[in-house]
Amino acid sequence: MLLSRRDILQLLLLTPLIQFFYSKPAKASDNFPETVTALKEGHKAEATAHQRYVLFGRLARENGYAGIAYLYTSLASSEKIHAENYKRILGAMGVSVELLPETSIPIGDTKENLIYAAERELNSINITYPAILEKIKAESNVDAIKVVEYSWSSHKQHLDIINKIRRWSPSFFETVARKIDEKTDRYFVCEICGSTVTETPQDNCPVCQQAATSYRLISPEEFMG
Repeated sequence: MLLSRRDILQLLLLTPLIQFFYSKPAKASDNFPETVTALKEGHKAEATAHQRYVLFGRLARENGYAGIAYLYTSLASSEKIHAENYKRILGAMGVSVELLPETSIPIGDTKENLIYAAERELNSINITYPAILEKIKAESNVDAIKVVEYSWSSHKQHLDIINKIRRWSPSFFETVARKIDEKTDRYFVCEICGSTVTETPQDNCPVCQQAATSYRLISPEEFMG
């Protein structure tokens, strides 16, 4: 059956409309494929770090190191904020993340865990976050870049705090650990960026530049179960 010129003209006019109605709507995530991949990996890493510090804290508490347990609890709070930030940015792009199941995390004694924690923080600072930023900057998702930079800066704070304890740990672990228990610092975590400090700043958060009121005093009992 041959089509008339009128039929052909009508078909040509209708084709764009047919394509429009039957095409899938574009997702925001389609414009940021590398960013989505990086943030999903980052969310998993931060959620795992949260679990790790919770477990380290519980073990330290069981072993009688209340001060070190409190440190781990504070770091766990910070990691949870980082994971939630990544989840929020992904959600805004229409991407959901699965709830991370309990994973098999290697746990040594409290002294070994301090060394392990410092190594993980150093790896995050020198390798993980620079690689993530390099991957996502080309796509210019400002919010994603911002939360990754928040995490990077917070992890530098984590390493500084851990190293204040760890540098004396190999030879004088018991002495240092007990002194920490006797005079434990208070830890404050910014609920916007995860910045972790022992004193609230006088003005703004040094990481996200929000008001110092965004800091919350961490309770030693959090995550103790």
